[in-house]
Amino acid sequence: MAISKLSELIGLAQKIPKKRVVVAYAQDETTLLATKKALELGIAEFTLVGDEKIITKMLIENDVNPNQYNIINEPDELEAGHTSMRILSAGEGDVLMKGLISTDKLLGTMLDKEYGLAIPDATLTSISIAEIPNYHKLLIFADAAFIPRPNINQKIAMTNYVIETARKIGIKRPKVAIISFSEKLNPKIPTAVDAAFISKMADRKQIKNADVDGPLSIDCSIDADSLKYKGVSSCVQGDADCLVFPFLEVANVFYKSLTYFAQADMATAIVGTRIPTTLSSRSDSVRNKLYSLAFACLRADQELQNNIEIEEI
Repeated sequence: MAISKLSELIGLAQKIPKKRVVVAYAQDETTLLATKKALELGIAEFTLVGDEKIITKMLIENDVNPNQYNIINEPDELEAGHTSMRILSAGEGDVLMKGLISTDKLLGTMLDKEYGLAIPDATLTSISIAEIPNYHKLLIFADAAFIPRPNINQKIAMTNYVIETARKIGIKRPKVAIISFSEKLNPKIPTAVDAAFISKMADRKQIKNADVDGPLSIDCSIDADSLKYKGVSSCVQGDADCLVFPFLEVANVFYKSLTYFAQADMATAIVGTRIPTTLSSRSDSVRNKLYSLAFACLRADQELQNNIEIEEI
């Protein structure tokens, strides 16, 4: 059956071999506390790259033995990013975890051709998995972090990424809503046209393993009663597993609104790279960073699909 709680990611991660996690610019307290919990749960071992004095002080203050970690001293933020990529490029790590390093510096080092960590011509984007108290299942969405104005090709890639993610957590045929402000197809609204284009691609089997519809408003995506009242027919059925947002600011506001108003938990990842990478905000909770880490460890494991029973639709 499909995973219904983010905590289940941890249980699955405990069933696979420990992953070697490299933390870029690791002197962040919530990140270190997440690594402490991951060590206790036995899901990973860690190389911490950053200011060794600050990292050691934080660990000791939180009753963590620094000797449990491989700590590499690099006080400079940008150089800590480069050092992390060199470790991963050399095959000495399985997962990259974002520490205090800014997202732009992390991406800049990750995309450096010297390290070979970027997939040629792949769209780099973020995927978030939300556990929302008043929604009956996990909700996957893109892109809340990277692409300000995604073009049609990037939206197609985002659609395929959310489908892939849904299948990795046990949903055989996810329902995917391509979001616009309205469910009506208006040729004057570019987001509506893009959504209709992607929906038709799915109808023609150019996008596989999912029921895809758009344009859909957010209410028609997640509330069957809204479909009924508006007289709209949709293969998503007001029961979306995945949302693809038209703009970064829309997805980012959605992410933060879920976090702060709905008290949703999140697991967030960068996709489109050779190394599974967490993308928790520096203000995220320890729990959310642990969920993101567990998901990245699972994505790094080739035997993941053997540990998840795919939901039959």
